[in-house]
Amino acid sequence: MKIQLAWTIIAVSTCTVASDALSSFVNRPGRRLAKASSASSTDNLPLYSVNPKAENDIYGKFSPEIMSLRGGDASVSVDSSAPSPSSRSLSWNKNLGREMLAELIGTFLLVFIGTASVSSSIFTDSLLGLFQVASVWIIAVTIAICATASISGAHLNPAISIAFAIVRPSKSFNWRKVIPYSISQLGGAILGSWLNLVLYSSTIAAFETKNGIIRSGVSGLASARAFGEYFVSPVTTVTAFLAESIGTCILAFVIFALTHPKNDTMKSGFVPPLIGLTVGALISIIAPLTQAGFNPARDFGPRIVAWFAGWKTVAFTSSWVYIIAPIVGASIGAALVDRVLYADDGTED
Repeated sequence: MKIQLAWTIIAVSTCTVASDALSSFVNRPGRRLAKASSASSTDNLPLYSVNPKAENDIYGKFSPEIMSLRGGDASVSVDSSAPSPSSRSLSWNKNLGREMLAELIGTFLLVFIGTASVSSSIFTDSLLGLFQVASVWIIAVTIAICATASISGAHLNPAISIAFAIVRPSKSFNWRKVIPYSISQLGGAILGSWLNLVLYSSTIAAFETKNGIIRSGVSGLASARAFGEYFVSPVTTVTAFLAESIGTCILAFVIFALTHPKNDTMKSGFVPPLIGLTVGALISIIAPLTQAGFNPARDFGPRIVAWFAGWKTVAFTSSWVYIIAPIVGASIGAALVDRVLYADDGTED
């Protein structure tokens, strides 16, 4: 009870401080946000939506209208009411703050709902069979994407963010945002896993007592797997690395294919559930080997919570596999789409 109370106080204090810090940063004295110009509307497009102007911008077909909006037409006179560089910088920072918050909330939803399904399966036997757990992850992914895509693009995964920066950089997302996004994703994963721990703490303790599990010992993996992902013999490190790389490669391939501007599927509104179904299918076939991470934040955030909750070094067993392999796999999957599958789409018909 004391541990739970302490965790609660820490979480509330942290959220309050973060909120106050963000508020004070955006609303500093002597600074006032200028209204965003019409040109800025194309700079923060979600990755799961289509905008004809952004599409033309990506493929270099700059229409006169876009050139005028972005100051590319020399014949356009200078608008004295246009935002100053400092105002644009402040607006960019505010937009980034909202995007970071969206990534934090989206990853929180993903990890809390997903890991809670794992806890329910392991500690209460409420979910029977891998597909039932995978089904909950399908719902979690779909909800998280739908709730945040229009703000941040709903990466919810550092491996996906890095893949976008490498393969499909744009004015709305590039290397400048990779670290802020990744920090937000990790924070959301920590909060989601922490809440899972609070809700299931007594159930986990009862499970460990019944099965003679010592958290800080080797046997602790039996309960730690409700947080991070682990693999055990006969699965080798090489096999685990390949499984995580291949799984994330397929996931990234589907994400980049579905969100490619030339793919009409993205206009149908079925992108989030299709991505969720992809995650569910991959969990069903790869989880028996590695628990199917595919996401460095989803794996490492819960491991941090597990370390503080008493699993200590056991919590970080083979953690590097679940960080490096998804990054490698996501980059390959993204490149297959943009550099191979849609490689010729930048040319005129």
